Amino acid sequence: MKKSYVIILVIGLGLTALIFQLPKGNVSNTTSNAPAGGANRDAKGDDHQDEHTAESATKSEDTHAAPLTNAQQAAVAKLKSELSQAKTEVSQSSVLDKLINTFVGANHYDSAAYYAGQFADQHPALNNFLRAGQLYFEAQTYALNPTKGKAMGEKARVYFEQVLSKDPSNLLVKTNLAMTYVDTPTPMKGITLLREVIEQEPTFVPALFNLGILSIKSNQFGKGQERFTQILKLEPTNYKAALNLGFCLAQLDKLDEAKKVLRMVLDKSKDPEETKAAQELLAEMQKH
Repeated sequence: MKKSYVIILVIGLGLTALIFQLPKGNVSNTTSNAPAGGANRDAKGDDHQDEHTAESATKSEDTHAAPLTNAQQAAVAKLKSELSQAKTEVSQSSVLDKLINTFVGANHYDSAAYYAGQFADQHPALNNFLRAGQLYFEAQTYALNPTKGKAMGEKARVYFEQVLSKDPSNLLVKTNLAMTYVDTPTPMKGITLLREVIEQEPTFVPALFNLGILSIKSNQFGKGQERFTQILKLEPTNYKAALNLGFCLAQLDKLDEAKKVLRMVLDKSKDPEETKAAQELLAEMQKH
């Protein structure tokens, strides 16, 4: 099977895999032009563009995200007005939740992260840092512009490090922090963090999953197979791991095994994105 697919991970509080068809070539080369691990919505690509005003945050969504509908724009305007008028932390937090949900529902993660970050800076508390870090991480994960993805990752690190300073045993935050280093000049920092997580908890699935993805990015498909096989032993219904396992097996020319795994996803998964990915991988395998 030609290396014409690359699996890009979106790791948040849950695990999601997106599969993009790329020109024929080496996986490690093509990943540099793929989303930076998530879905940032800023089309401009400037590292810290328009973060001085709330208005500009809503104007910077990526053109790859569907624009806000008239109803969503009206809802955002109303909630922004309510947020500016809210006098107490409790009332601000209530309005902020609604504003963030509106942006996330429209896949405008960078705007959601911007407002969450502002609130966390004004009200430094563990949960606020966690929310801001997670949203910036989602923005990085979906970033279509590598430069902007890097900027979102930098923001995520700031808040994740704040969380870990207060809650050093939070393995999920440490795992996500690790992935913010993947597309930086110091990716080994991320790999070291993931290994530390595995040493502390050898069966921690998010860390195993990320290590598997890093194996794919570095063309170490045998190691990727080992990671995703281990995950499926722990979580037999983790079909995202199964998709990645099928991909690794195909790259290793273990086509019969790959087809078996991918057909299992088709038969058992209820997620249309997962079944679509399995169908596309199977179709690609039929060409070779």
